[in-house]
Amino acid sequence: MWHWVLNLNLWPRTALTISLAFLALFAAFATLGEWALADSTDRLLDKRLVIAQMAASQIDGLLQRVITELEQAQRIAVFTATNPDLTAESGALTHTFDRVGAFAIGIIFSDSTGKIILSYPPSLSPLDTDLSASPHIMDALSYRGVTISTPFVNNRRPVAAISVPVFNGNRFEGLLSALVNLSIPAIMGPLQQATTSGETEHAALVDNQGRSLASTFDLPFLAPGEHTTFYRRALARGVPTVETVPFEIELPGEKLGELHTMAFVPLRLASWGVAVGGDVNETLAGVRRLWLGMALLGTAVLSSVWAVTLVGTRRLMRPIQYLTRAAQRIAQGDLQTPLQLSSETGEIGTLAGALEHMRSQLLANIEALAQWNDTLETRVAEQTAELRQQQTLSQQLFRRAITAQEDERGRLARELHDDIGQTLTAVQLSLDHLNRSLPGNQTNARDRLERSQTLVEQSLADLRRIIAALRPGVLDQLGLLPALGWTSDHTLRPLGINVTIEADGLYERLPGAVETILFRIAQEAMNNVARHSQGTCLVITVARQNDQVVMTLADDGQGYNLSVPAAIPERSRGLGLAGMQERASLAGGQVTMASIPGRGTTVQVVIPLSGTTTAAEAANINCGELEKRAIER
Repeated sequence: MWHWVLNLNLWPRTALTISLAFLALFAAFATLGEWALADSTDRLLDKRLVIAQMAASQIDGLLQRVITELEQAQRIAVFTATNPDLTAESGALTHTFDRVGAFAIGIIFSDSTGKIILSYPPSLSPLDTDLSASPHIMDALSYRGVTISTPFVNNRRPVAAISVPVFNGNRFEGLLSALVNLSIPAIMGPLQQATTSGETEHAALVDNQGRSLASTFDLPFLAPGEHTTFYRRALARGVPTVETVPFEIELPGEKLGELHTMAFVPLRLASWGVAVGGDVNETLAGVRRLWLGMALLGTAVLSSVWAVTLVGTRRLMRPIQYLTRAAQRIAQGDLQTPLQLSSETGEIGTLAGALEHMRSQLLANIEALAQWNDTLETRVAEQTAELRQQQTLSQQLFRRAITAQEDERGRLARELHDDIGQTLTAVQLSLDHLNRSLPGNQTNARDRLERSQTLVEQSLADLRRIIAALRPGVLDQLGLLPALGWTSDHTLRPLGINVTIEADGLYERLPGAVETILFRIAQEAMNNVARHSQGTCLVITVARQNDQVVMTLADDGQGYNLSVPAAIPERSRGLGLAGMQERASLAGGQVTMASIPGRGTTVQVVIPLSGTTTAAEAANINCGELEKRAIER
């Protein structure tokens, strides 16, 4: 994509850049707006949670007031179930009932078995009534601590029992239990105060089963709440929370499944909780109006600024586009049309003046260069012809060098074979004839004669090896790979050095000149391995790759550091690296060497095949044929 953008002209690229910049600015503005709106939403939800906490605190205060008054009654009188005179206890119950006010339906003093000893008002429950089977009395007797019972219905009134234990010293005497009315204004007041901020706002006091104890929806007592699942989950957590949850019951004006944002706060003293909330659309209406206003205003402002910026940039780009077209005309060779931007000032006017001056100078320079063009073309033609002559001469020198070198080797091989070889052969025949003609009693002379025969035979073998080294017949007869194998068998294998020869792409023989050069370089490299490497293995690879042949010789010897001249072994005997490079350069090739101390040496030869000629091949083959015939004789 960026490659496509960079290929656009200046104005489209500038317009695209400005548009992308404004899009990025709009995205940043939108992100900041979202953060601000999210913060406003969080503050709004926190406010609702605070309202729920205030309502829960007021209800907790009512429950705590009853507990405190019941505990205060024990300080007014000593409640003892076995005391025949209960005047003081009865007065304490009356005083406590008056203190609690309308919140309490009545107060009961029961002994440790759950039997009623006193009650106020007296009509609340008959004396000696056994309440041990009542859930709220049973739980309080078992716990022997302050308990608030599960709400229940008493005489068609929603109530809950708040019980505190009565002790005389360390002895448990029974319970003081207050039945509190959950339908009084003291309970509904905090809930109604929490629902004054919207039409769909509602509040509820629920138990741990999610049932309604008091609700602004006027739900039946202990009926399932409008968000029962949420209430159960929130009470199980035991911490204040705010969630958006669906409506779970059918009520007038409320749809089943409609989302409400509810804040829930569990009570501190009872396993109940206060929920305050309303329709999510109404709750977040202000935030959404703010978001819509910011979006419309931001879009309008940024769009206006974007349009003004594009128009201004377009007007600024027009003279630049004119100068660009003028520069293109100049680049295409039109130097006759002058530039006309005299009304422009500032940097653009300076640029126009500089471009017009450049046009005038180019026109003058081209006219001057035209005068030199003919002369330059003539000189180029002369130099081209000279280079071609030099190339032809180099090819001829290459052929002559190869031919002369191989002819000289063939001549030496023939002379050694014809002169010294025939002489040694004659000497060997003479010694053999003399050995047969000696009498049997000439033991001493026969021993000396046999030693002489041995020396002559060894000399003949050395002579044949030298002749073969000068020009092995296997190179001409079988090609490069057998010749390399023959040389390695006579040079390296007697020293215990294993040689592996690999070929790739050699489906036919290489040109004779190339085979000769590669063979001589490999011969010198093998001599160096034998003398200096101290290795045990040499791998020779010959590969034909397109229009070139690559030969690699890698040993596992001691190697050396090419960057330190003193570390390079003396190789003045033989060709050495310089001799190898000289041979390769005759065919347009090159030799490279790599070596690491302790990890061997690698010699690579690369020779192009397109530079060899049939004439060079013929010269090389003729030399080989002469040498072969001389050796056979």
